[in-house]
Amino acid sequence: MLRRQAWLAWLAGGAVCLVAVTAQAIFLDEDQNVTLRARIYSQASIRTENSQVFTEPDTKTGQLIQNRFFFNPEMDAKLTPYTNFLNGSSFDWLSPDDFRFRIAAWGFYDGIYDYGSQQFNQSQLVLNRSFNNGVTPQNPRVGGWYFRGQNIKLCNPRVAGSGCQQPRQFTDVFPGAELTDPRDIYADQARVNELYLSYSKGPFFLRVGKQSISWGESDTVALLDQSNPFDLTLAAPGFFQDIDEARIPLYTVRTSYNIFDTLGPLSSGFLEGYWVPGGIDSTVAITPYPVGLSPYSPRGVDPQLLSDPLRYPGGVFPPSFQFVLFDQIPKADIGSSRWGVRFQTVVNRFLTAQAWVYRTFPNPVPKKIGYADSRPIQIGQPTGSNPDGPGTNFFIVALQHQPAMVYGLAATFFSETVDGIFRLNAQLFEHEQGFVPQTNLNICPENPQNNQPCKNGANQLASPGHVPYNDILRYELGFDRFFFARFLNPTNSFVLSSSIVGSWNTSYDGSNPANHFRMNGQLKPGPVCVKGNGHGDCTQFRQRGAFQDDYVNAYGVDAQGQITLQTDYLHGRLSPRLTYIQFVRGTAALHPTITYRWNDWLLFQADYQYISGAYQSLGFFRDRDQVALRVTYQLN
Repeated sequence: MLRRQAWLAWLAGGAVCLVAVTAQAIFLDEDQNVTLRARIYSQASIRTENSQVFTEPDTKTGQLIQNRFFFNPEMDAKLTPYTNFLNGSSFDWLSPDDFRFRIAAWGFYDGIYDYGSQQFNQSQLVLNRSFNNGVTPQNPRVGGWYFRGQNIKLCNPRVAGSGCQQPRQFTDVFPGAELTDPRDIYADQARVNELYLSYSKGPFFLRVGKQSISWGESDTVALLDQSNPFDLTLAAPGFFQDIDEARIPLYTVRTSYNIFDTLGPLSSGFLEGYWVPGGIDSTVAITPYPVGLSPYSPRGVDPQLLSDPLRYPGGVFPPSFQFVLFDQIPKADIGSSRWGVRFQTVVNRFLTAQAWVYRTFPNPVPKKIGYADSRPIQIGQPTGSNPDGPGTNFFIVALQHQPAMVYGLAATFFSETVDGIFRLNAQLFEHEQGFVPQTNLNICPENPQNNQPCKNGANQLASPGHVPYNDILRYELGFDRFFFARFLNPTNSFVLSSSIVGSWNTSYDGSNPANHFRMNGQLKPGPVCVKGNGHGDCTQFRQRGAFQDDYVNAYGVDAQGQITLQTDYLHGRLSPRLTYIQFVRGTAALHPTITYRWNDWLLFQADYQYISGAYQSLGFFRDRDQVALRVTYQLN
């Protein structure tokens, strides 16, 4: 059904563009009330370095790792002329000052599985193979099972008085779950991106339908702007993918009201609010899975392989267990609603100030599912013929999407002293999900010596984990200005945009291991040597994942600085831009871009993305350096 909807969206978008190209027109009616625009591009990306050791699958310099065809047609219609019948009638009070309709499509196709580097096609063919074909000696467990859905129905028949029976089928535990299809994530997607009506009358504004909400700064990499989810198929939004292209609109009721024009030292005050009904839209981004399904997948090994004692001794669970990663998305009910309220005004005609509060779903965190009595979960295979019997043991990890409240303050002002604009933004993310491996996954806090039992005393295989919560203050200090450097560009100015983005986890306690938060389940790179030959050679490795210290640290205080510089040459035809990001923990990223505007409807662009340094944040992709070439067609 999803694939059918995707192809229908592709055909609809293509038909709209074909009509536009044939008509060679932007306005679709004589009165010029209906406007058509489109942005369509083709981008090819080539890896400029080899993958680091122990990255699966391996990628070599010069390999094609992306050929993306993206389309974004938009149609806007001015409906105000069609409401003139309200003027002078008993409904004159409804006659709008402005009334508009907008619809836009969003979709892409990437040839990575069809004609790109074939190791990714081979990887996606293996995914969920043992689920589809059953586990037999001829078809052993080759990987974990990956699903997405809303419900986990699990009760323990071995507990007295539970009143439930042992589940015989996989669907008994995960009703309505959808099996992950990598092609639906990384190869092609399509959706109605925007679909709304806008109405304004005097100080009142109302917009109803699918739309985007952007509160907070989103320079380069979106860290503070979390009102709407972001598409994660190309890793970090804003670096490998345009930030506006990555933002996922939601079905929203949005309204604002101009409260006053002048009130003492305040002017231009307005109040804005929005509501995303959870029963209509509970969309969250598809979480990238820890297997090499795409060139932009996070680095890691399929957890099922970690149970192989020959390849990875010291794994989290024995090979008789089946690993399941279940992306438990929010339920489509009122409890999954998002909402927000914002007030903005100008102080002394100098400082633009904002204050807001909103409810959102931040990035998910993993949690192990188990029984309280510390016995393994035993359910049947998906088919009626289960070679392992109904007592197959399962190791289940669910990605939890829990809401958080965000309280924000922002201010912007111009300084004549430095001839630039200062931007200030601070947001408190209250009760946000955290990740502490020994809590979420119920694993050992440290590597036990001499094969002693885990110090936490819990059954690591069967007992459930729990999600800890933390309060995080995120902030940004930004500075923008125009300036001339005649020796570099004698005719046009340079645009400088710089900022410092940081965070403070107020719940972090360095003296308490229970509050040593880690980065959402990301393992440190490479295996650990557990046995050598005494001559400096390792004869036995242990893959990371079984202990708390195997995961990348998330420090209580963190920060990064970023700067973007851009100018124009050839009367605006040639636009070079350079972005540099530096993290205090040692990660660095460089992103130069050059765009050549052949004319108003045809653009050529070349990008180079370079990442190095510490393995954290953008550093998770430090072996993904690439050069990208793009051709963009614009109907405007």
